[in-house]
Amino acid sequence: MFSALNPLIMFKLITVTILTLALSACTQKFNDVNATLDEALFGAEDVALTSDKIAELPYASSFVRINDGAQLFMVLAFAEPKPATGVMQLKWLSSDKAMIVTENGRVVKTLGLAQVNLQSIDPSTKTAPAFAELLQKQISRNASYSWKTINHYLYHYQADITPIISTSELITTPLWKKKTTLIYETVNIKSLDTSFTNRYWVDKQGDVVKSVQYLGPKLGKIEMTILKPFSL
Repeated sequence: MFSALNPLIMFKLITVTILTLALSACTQKFNDVNATLDEALFGAEDVALTSDKIAELPYASSFVRINDGAQLFMVLAFAEPKPATGVMQLKWLSSDKAMIVTENGRVVKTLGLAQVNLQSIDPSTKTAPAFAELLQKQISRNASYSWKTINHYLYHYQADITPIISTSELITTPLWKKKTTLIYETVNIKSLDTSFTNRYWVDKQGDVVKSVQYLGPKLGKIEMTILKPFSL
């Protein structure tokens, strides 16, 4: 499933290598950039890259922490509209080829996580409201959650999702500092008699710059901070 990613990644590596050689005659500088690319694309846990090294990479990128584990550096492997809705899906890839798929900042699918993966979140309407819309009006909605565990598929658990606009908070990363609005989304799954709450830090443009999201009730947590955002 992940083998299709390799040609794209190799193309990016070759392109950046050629550009780096053309722009710099400094061997040490080239070695530094090459090492940074290797770490970013195939890299390590507990990543603590400097702002300069992150800025050098020509990819959208993020810091991700799964289940309170080590901080990972993930790059954007694909950005493509979802055929059914036209909403842009961003597909973030880790060093061990796990993937997190987001739509408008929400995690909607995961692949390659160890214990459980989110198969889909299907809104009852065509698309879930973007956060720019939620900043203007708190819109409750319904959705259907499906998961895949090691031994089972769990399909179509209906959820009621209620947003609450909370406080303003300043978020800082190695590349930027932004004033944001914290928005909670409480997900209530009546058939399981349980609920959980996701948190999203949204900038004035309505873009999610940081989030803490749960795959489901007691099914895993993903903390994600966007470093370099995707742009068309």
